[in-house]
Amino acid sequence: MKAVGIVGYHKSGKTTLGIKLCKELSGRGVRVGVIKHVSCDLQFADSDSSRYRSFASVVAAASPGEAEIIVKGEKSLDDMLRYCVDCDWILVEGFKRQRKFPKIVCLRSREEKDDLFDGLELFTASFKEGVADYLISSDEHVRKMADAALERAVQI
Repeated sequence: MKAVGIVGYHKSGKTTLGIKLCKELSGRGVRVGVIKHVSCDLQFADSDSSRYRSFASVVAAASPGEAEIIVKGEKSLDDMLRYCVDCDWILVEGFKRQRKFPKIVCLRSREEKDDLFDGLELFTASFKEGVADYLISSDEHVRKMADAALERAVQI
């Protein structure tokens, strides 16, 4: 499988761009997996299955259409990649310091480049014109970003 990251600060457009790229790539027949790093507790819908979370180390739920696994404790990116073996392509949101794959850098301002560039950046994206290489709000730009990401993603 190949991977590309999306990094940036809070409210820079990482998730919005990730969803748009997922939609674009899956529309092209690519099986996309997403691994997202969050800095707060995960919020899951209140359901019968989620009631086990307080007591169990692992909660797995399966339905005819999908499955969900909740595992307690901090997990590394490598731990989570094990669940993505059926994917062609992995989109990794967050994990700013990870150095295994190239990254799309989401910017709120040009000044953030200095803090976020680490030599692995593919290109920049933003909601604001003139700040980055591509606009997150432009479908044409999303298609171009998908092309570039597919071409430059690395095997992991």
